[in-house]
Amino acid sequence: MSESVLLVEDNALVLAQLNQTLTTAGYQVTTAVNGLDGYNKAQQHRFDLCIVDHLMPLMNGPQLVKNLIALGDHAPSSIIFLTTQDLKLVNQISEVHLADKVLTKPISNTEFLAEVSKLKEYSSEVA
Repeated sequence: MSESVLLVEDNALVLAQLNQTLTTAGYQVTTAVNGLDGYNKAQQHRFDLCIVDHLMPLMNGPQLVKNLIALGDHAPSSIIFLTTQDLKLVNQISEVHLADKVLTKPISNTEFLAEVSKLKEYSSEVA
């Protein structure tokens, strides 16, 4: 069974790139174009992994991460937080520390899949 991934990204080019990368690697991907869209989809379906962009309209990444964790038993197994901002600044945002991994954009497809794979292995060991 392939892992279900919720990809929340407001930049259409980044969304398309990451969606294709994940789909090609065998993941079942659902996309959302902003934080509110992502949150609504996460309420309807439990995802193994949520990939959340930092700066988005309607609900930003930190607020979405906080809301995803608040789903309790329905929360995703893992969360990756994506940002274009300086990590020193991003690490000052308390909600960011609720994510399992913080990655900076731009990111290569190879590096991105390696990080997703590491989280998959870790969450299966913990389960």
